[in-house]
Amino acid sequence: MTAWKRKKVDHWVDGDSGVFSDGTPFRLARVRAPERHQFGAERATRSAAGMTGQTRGFVRTKKVGRSYNREVVEMRNRDGSVNDRMRRRGYKYKGR
Repeated sequence: MTAWKRKKVDHWVDGDSGVFSDGTPFRLARVRAPERHQFGAERATRSAAGMTGQTRGFVRTKKVGRSYNREVVEMRNRDGSVNDRMRRRGYKYKGR
């Protein structure tokens, strides 16, 4: 089982993917947010950035896979799972 690691989010590309400060691209597991050119993307990106900005970008991550040369991760900070909070806001796979 992969251990939780402390990382820092450098920036968010859209609501479900971004880049860590070490240059590693990532995607949130089980989260489906609009791509940056789609309606609602800016709101989703602000939501994710707001969740990680509360801890100055420092998060704990657990790698659960790879997709399109990105790490697929579960992400947490002191407020709990970022993945679960994004899903509660409606950014989830809807029957797919």
